[in-house]
Amino acid sequence: MEFRKAKLDDILKIKNLYDSVKGSEFCTWHEDYPGDFEINEDFNSDNLFVLEDNNDIIGAISIIPENELDDIKDFKVHDDAAEFARVVIRKDYQGKGLSKLLVENIIEEIRNRNKKTIHILVAKVNIPAQKLYKSCGFDFIRDIYKFQTDFILCELVL
Repeated sequence: MEFRKAKLDDILKIKNLYDSVKGSEFCTWHEDYPGDFEINEDFNSDNLFVLEDNNDIIGAISIIPENELDDIKDFKVHDDAAEFARVVIRKDYQGKGLSKLLVENIIEEIRNRNKKTIHILVAKVNIPAQKLYKSCGFDFIRDIYKFQTDFILCELVL
């Protein structure tokens, strides 16, 4: 397994990976999200990462170029915050602890960027992701409705 920044020739594979989980249990993504806009924005800002196994892209995750949660006042730490999103593992690799590997690597990447905290949203219906973020040390702050979805606001102070 290799965690690395995405390359240009990974983009179509990442889009196909996103599309392959849309509509599955626990997934709140829809036909248009995530799509070309998000992939290109993340890639062009050097914030798109993949997990690769034997030259196959089996996972992806992005650091959000502009933190969309900065306006929320409930966090313990507000300065130097980062946000990640669009966490995905290919269906045939799910249930093997690879989401945790992906998240641990992105936490380390964010730490290396000298950020003080990570703020994320986890969908209320996404029970596996909630368990994952709890196991990675995130505090669950409160419920929040954003982007037409019920989420839980989470924070990890680094």
